[in-house]
Amino acid sequence: MALSANKQTVIPIALCGAAGRMGREIFRAAAMSPEICIVRAYEAPGHRSLGARVGEVSIEPDDVPTFLDDCRVMVDFSAPLAAVLPHLEKAAARGVAAVVGSTGLEPAQRDRMEKLAGRIPILYAANMSLGVNLLIVLAQRAQELLGKAGFDVDVVETHHRGKKDAPSGTALMIEHHLRLVDPEVDVRHHSLRAGDVVGEHTVQFTGAGERLELTHRAGSREAFARGVMAAVHFLAGKTPGMYDMRKVLGL
Repeated sequence: MALSANKQTVIPIALCGAAGRMGREIFRAAAMSPEICIVRAYEAPGHRSLGARVGEVSIEPDDVPTFLDDCRVMVDFSAPLAAVLPHLEKAAARGVAAVVGSTGLEPAQRDRMEKLAGRIPILYAANMSLGVNLLIVLAQRAQELLGKAGFDVDVVETHHRGKKDAPSGTALMIEHHLRLVDPEVDVRHHSLRAGDVVGEHTVQFTGAGERLELTHRAGSREAFARGVMAAVHFLAGKTPGMYDMRKVLGL
């Protein structure tokens, strides 16, 4: 059973993808947030981290019968992506809100997620940092002004060599929001995978004799984890529907 929202001062959350890079960073961020407590942590059955203790919880397989017990919000950064929808189905059945940060979702998966948002509040964002979401607002304004002048638009993103999806979820999110300004905009993507780069995104507008570049560089995943904490605070107690980080940040 999910805990009643009006009886809780601390928000109990479940973390899916607990042993991944973002999972570890979210544990650290939650430990510094007195109003958020990770009470369940999950990984895929057979994962080498099962049984490992992190803080006050042990990592469990995500197929246990007690999945999401005592939780108000599920935070999901699962890999493989095939786990995300089953997690959301279970969250919807239990009335547990969901913050989803896994990238690379297929259109059919996104469509199903939006349908489930008719039953629970779901916040989905490919990038939860304040800086990236502000970058998108600035890029939209640039497109409004420079698109009329025929400027070319390129999105260049660099990530660590272990990142599999390309373009990145953030790059596709940037394109999506530019198309809200101009549905006909031609956005060209360029993806680099090298070293241990956490994440860099540049939106480049190029015209005759001039170029404008808007760049965000993440030095660590701490910025993303802070955004997750803000998303959890925002989503707890919300009515069913789809939400994004721009609503959280008031952008």
